[in-house]
Formats: sequence, structure tokens, C-alpha cells
Amino acid sequence: MPRYASLDIGTQTIRLLIADTDSTGKYIPVYRDRAIIRLGEGLGGKHCLQPKPMQRALTCVKNFINISHHYQTEKLFAVATSCVREAVNGTDFLKTIYRETGVVVRLLSGTEEANLSLRGVQSVFNQQTGYSLVIDIGGGSTELILTNGMETDLMESLPLGVVHLSEEYLRTDPPRSEELSSLTTYINNILLNNCNCYTFIIENKIDGLRVMGTAGTVTTLAAMALKMTDYDSEKINGCVLTRAQIQQIYEEIILIHSKCRINLPGLEHGREVVIIPGTKIALSIMDLFGATQILVSDAGLLEGILLEAIGVNA
Repeated sequence: MPRYASLDIGTQTIRLLIADTDSTGKYIPVYRDRAIIRLGEGLGGKHCLQPKPMQRALTCVKNFINISHHYQTEKLFAVATSCVREAVNGTDFLKTIYRETGVVVRLLSGTEEANLSLRGVQSVFNQQTGYSLVIDIGGGSTELILTNGMETDLMESLPLGVVHLSEEYLRTDPPRSEELSSLTTYINNILLNNCNCYTFIIENKIDGLRVMGTAGTVTTLAAMALKMTDYDSEKINGCVLTRAQIQQIYEEIILIHSKCRINLPGLEHGREVVIIPGTKIALSIMDLFGATQILVSDAGLLEGILLEAIGVNA
């Protein structure tokens, strides 16, 4: 079986997956790693990647490339997502990575990112029927994909990223009630005025929508609900998060300082601030669509990259 690696350079996290693969779509993970780098830190209104976050990201990418070489991968498929996509110097940063490592990083559009995340999710839940909404709450954006069975009806990328929202709205620790109110108003306004998936569902009078979630925020919420001390992807896949569980987590994390928050079981170091806007996005999406639970997938973009590389439709 060929051994491939996928590398995701995100706004909040850089992740690596090494797996043995075959042409039927089967992949066996050999090694996983991730590091919270916050490449999008300070991106702000100028939409410019800052020197220190870029250096942290470059160091991490070099380390992950060395690891992939150690595991004797045949090829590494690297992508960059939201913050690099938005930054005026994003292309220059990718050129720096190529110059220093020889690895070409593919800059994904929002639609490509959503499509690859969907492939990863469907590799876990590949027998779904009826309408499903897949949500991917990331550091720089939130992707929503509406499917009917295994067919995609609509996918979109919304400007709801947990790094930007935490920097823009959460100025105190723990946050003040007026900060949380402003955060909620912004999220709800984006969803109400820009969410094409919601418009599609209303216009087509779709009932019985299933909501599925992948990526850092949703899987972290699942780990917190399960009170995991060590992250276990097998327990995350297929986990059902109720709205009540998410609301309970939200009410707990907004009342305590980030230094106390980080001690909560399941909350990864480096997410102690961004988990607040991420949780609020999840709650707002559930409320907009009338969802009472989220079916969680640990698989997502990284797995989708591998499936695309071996030419498999999940």
C-alpha cells in the first residue's frame, strides 16, 4: 500500500496525517500530529500575516516534513486554508515554504476546503440518507456543506473564524457580558444574512435535517463532553453532542479565567480562548437550523486530501 501524508496549514492549527492507502479508498493511519500555531494571529483588518506567526508556522511545517520523511512517505500533499487565502502576503508565505523545503503548498478556495472536508466526513459516515448539514468551524472561517444522501447540494465558506473572533471581541479574561453579547450579535447577523444553506432549506421546505460536525471546535466539544484526558479519535467518531451539552459547556467556560479553563478535561492547550467563539458558533448554527444534536466526525480535511490524492470519491 502506498504511504502518503497530508498536511493542513490552518489559521489556528497545523496538522499532519500519514497513512497507508489503496485505490479502494481504504486508508490506515500510521501517524498523526498537530500543533496549535495561530498563524492567523494579528491578521486583523490589514489582512497581513505577521512575522512571528509565520516563523512559528514555518518551523512547524519543516518539522512535519521531516517526520513524513522519517516515515518514508511516497508523497506529501500540503494545503493552506483561510488565513493564507485572505492574507495579502499569503502567496509570498507559501513561496517561502517552497524555497526552504521544496514542498508546494496548494492554496484552497473556500469551496475546495469544504469539499475536501466533506470527503473526509463521508469516509466515516458513508451510508447516510436524507439531508445533512456538515459544519467545519475553523480558525479563519466556517464551512457549511448541505448534502442529500451522498450528493452535495450546496457548500459555502462564511467569515466566522475563531481566531479572528477571539481577537476582535474577547478583550477581557473571562469575557464581559457585553463582549459576549457583541460576539453573539455578529455571529447571528452573519448567519442570517449570508447563509445560503439556510435559505435553501427554507425555500425547499426541508425537514429532518441531520447536522454533522468536524474539525477542532466540534471535536474539542465532544472531547470535553466525554471528559477525555487523552484524545481518542475512535470515541470521537460517531459521538452525538446534544445542544444541552454544548450549552452547559458554554456556560461553564465563559465564567472562568483561561488559566482555569485549560484544566477542563478534553480542552487542548492553545484552545482555551478560541473555544468560546467556536462554541457560540456551534450553538448559533444549531439554533438557526433547529438542530438538537450534532453527529461528530474526527475525520475531515486531512482525510479528504488523501482520498482526493488516490482518486477516490468517498
